[in-house]
Amino acid sequence: MANISQFIRKYQKFTSTFKITSFDSENNEYLCADESQEVINYDKIIEEKYPNSNTRPKTFDSIYIDKTNIYLVEFKNEKKPNKKEIEDKLLAGKKELDRLFKDLNISKKEYQFIFCLAYNKYKPKHERFKQGLFKSTTFEFLHQHKNNGIIDDIYTEDVNFFTKQFKKQLQKELAC
Repeated sequence: MANISQFIRKYQKFTSTFKITSFDSENNEYLCADESQEVINYDKIIEEKYPNSNTRPKTFDSIYIDKTNIYLVEFKNEKKPNKKEIEDKLLAGKKELDRLFKDLNISKKEYQFIFCLAYNKYKPKHERFKQGLFKSTTFEFLHQHKNNGIIDDIYTEDVNFFTKQFKKQLQKELAC
């Protein structure tokens, strides 16, 4: 059996940063400014695999690998994120990642897959100059995929929380 280093070698040309993978082209802003941590731009891998955007599955933005923990990171910068779209990104993105692992003969059982939804924190209407997350949006529905074994853990928090947890869990600074 191969290990994650084979995946990293194969997709080395897709190495990126949280800054690049967090870019919101609709609002022309980055949700995270960090350029110190290397990630894999998962959207770009899938774009290359599926050149026709009509047949391309939805995917999360980036993959951060820390030993046996594989973080699947999606950045959102919307007033009210589409729950179905987020769920589709998790499910279709993980399914494609499973296929890539299978093609490389990498055992998924050796790794913990952690989905991280990092979003812009909601700002009250009178403070909102840019889009923020709609206050009543909750993401508990994603946890069913942890219970059914598709994913090992899920974090759905604002970008500031994501930055703090990154430091707490990995002992690495993240400038978001």
